[in-house]
Amino acid sequence: MRDVIVFSLFIAVLPLCFLRPWVGLCTFTWLAYNRTQDLTWGFARTLPLSQLIAIFMLLGWLIVEFRPVKLRGPYTKAMIALLIWIGISMLVTGLDWGLQGRRYTEFSKVVLISLITGSLTINRTRLKTIMAVIACALGFYGFKNGLLLMTGSRSIAGPGGMLKDNNDFALAMIMVVPMLYYLADEMRDLPYGFYIRRFMKAAFVLTFLAVVSTGSRGGFLSLSVAVFLMAMKTRYKLPALGLIAVLGVVGFVATPADYRERILTIFSSSEEQDDSVQGRFVSWRVAGNMIEANPVFGIGMNQTIKQYNDYTQDIVNKQGSNQHYARVTHNSYLQIWAESGTPAYLLFMFICVGSIVSLELMWRRYRRKGDLWVLPYCHAIQVSLCSYVIGATFLNRSQFDLVYQLVVVVSVIPVVVANERQVRAAHERRLGPRVANEVEIDHRDSFVKVGRA
Repeated sequence: MRDVIVFSLFIAVLPLCFLRPWVGLCTFTWLAYNRTQDLTWGFARTLPLSQLIAIFMLLGWLIVEFRPVKLRGPYTKAMIALLIWIGISMLVTGLDWGLQGRRYTEFSKVVLISLITGSLTINRTRLKTIMAVIACALGFYGFKNGLLLMTGSRSIAGPGGMLKDNNDFALAMIMVVPMLYYLADEMRDLPYGFYIRRFMKAAFVLTFLAVVSTGSRGGFLSLSVAVFLMAMKTRYKLPALGLIAVLGVVGFVATPADYRERILTIFSSSEEQDDSVQGRFVSWRVAGNMIEANPVFGIGMNQTIKQYNDYTQDIVNKQGSNQHYARVTHNSYLQIWAESGTPAYLLFMFICVGSIVSLELMWRRYRRKGDLWVLPYCHAIQVSLCSYVIGATFLNRSQFDLVYQLVVVVSVIPVVVANERQVRAAHERRLGPRVANEVEIDHRDSFVKVGRA
């Protein structure tokens, strides 16, 4: 039954994805983060729903509502440069399409969808809608897994794909927390905005429990940074920090014992760290050897596991051998540096750090009457990207699609603000002079409503 419902819903929306590419983009974004088909158990689970939606959306974008892709801002251009450089790195280091092709194709799709997001996000309503789709798609799992933990059950991971790994799932949940917090009240005037707002507020609370259920130590650190930044953006910083400290202690005591023990290992000495942590340290040293030997072009995208033991000569394991279990880098920065070289690393850091700094400058610039509506978006995306920057230190997620989509949203915020100013100016011209709007007229005509604007 569940398969029939999911299949029917997404097949029914296909014509609309062609006629209204914006609907197609929102549908594709929902599937990318919610992975609704992975909640089924039958035939719908293996259907290429995302590919079908993408095809109809792209055709509609080219034929019905073509808005040319504009590389607004330096960070969007850096994304294109990063994609090109990774391709060059693959060619120079010896292209192994069987091993690298799928990963590079997926990254190309991530960049393409991000650019189309920037092309179609032309006004405040669309900005609000795409952020609502992202927040609710991921917030669904925060809501669900939080409830499971409260009822005595536990789910450490998401439905599938990237979200199948507990650490990756924790990172996605943490990145959505600021969106749920800052943007809930912004959804009031959307269709069904009352229910969306209530859902986001409930999901905000339950997502904290969902992060706890994953048992991710990197998730714990990222969540701590996100909560601290959110407290520092309030007007009453010290009371907020005090309240967070109290709630943090109470929450930590109330969490399952195995989770507390796992978190406390963060503060253990190096000799007491478990194999998972020690394995990360070894992988970081291996990545350092790869970088030292191949500083410009790296070893090639997705080649770390294949060439892992070629760079472990100076690293001895407990058995006295320099042969190790091949692992991924477990660090997004070292991953992209080792696999694609220093230029790729610099571009990646420029995209992440530059977007965060740009958002800080934006909210300071727009912090005036008339543009205050944009501040929650700046805060939500900035805290989300900061959470990613911390979480990426422990995860192999330099091609996480949510990051690139948010970076493009950062680049279109000035365009949306300019559009909103034009709409507001046109509205004020239709109303007439502001002084006249503020005049109250005593009249008896029941068909005329006059009052303060």
